[in-house]
Amino acid sequence: MVSNFRKGPRFIDQEFADLSLMLTQKTATPTYRSELLDESKLDFSMESLRHIDAYLAALHLNPPDGHDLMRVALRCGAYVGEVIRKQLPGTWHWVGHDEAAKHSKTMAGFERSIATAGILWKSNDTMMFPLAKVCKFIENGDEDSVRFFAEALIANERQEKPL
Repeated sequence: MVSNFRKGPRFIDQEFADLSLMLTQKTATPTYRSELLDESKLDFSMESLRHIDAYLAALHLNPPDGHDLMRVALRCGAYVGEVIRKQLPGTWHWVGHDEAAKHSKTMAGFERSIATAGILWKSNDTMMFPLAKVCKFIENGDEDSVRFFAEALIANERQEKPL
């Protein structure tokens, strides 16, 4: 008999990988101020996060709202998360808020919002919030650098793993 019980949440890695690619795609609903993004600099490297920080700094001066903010948070947050995942393959996975809340008491206490729509998940007790970081940068400015966020997370992960 096959059990329907899952020991962990359902991952949505492909969905967020696709969202990250939408950051610069020319569609009927482009990313807010996408003309500020140079696609040639967005190669999912750590260095590319400097470009994302510059983009978000410009948005901080003239913040998007409504659907524009939602698209920026989802697409840019997905991009930041995918950079982290590429640096730490197999370690972190994307999970949606409701799925995370089923498996983590911590997440069950978090309100569902654009900032928690996509969560980087390592375990029931270890999660990161790249979409929230994008929203914070837009609100607060470069004190909430996504590059620093990613560097700190990756450095911490690499210290935890023995060489």
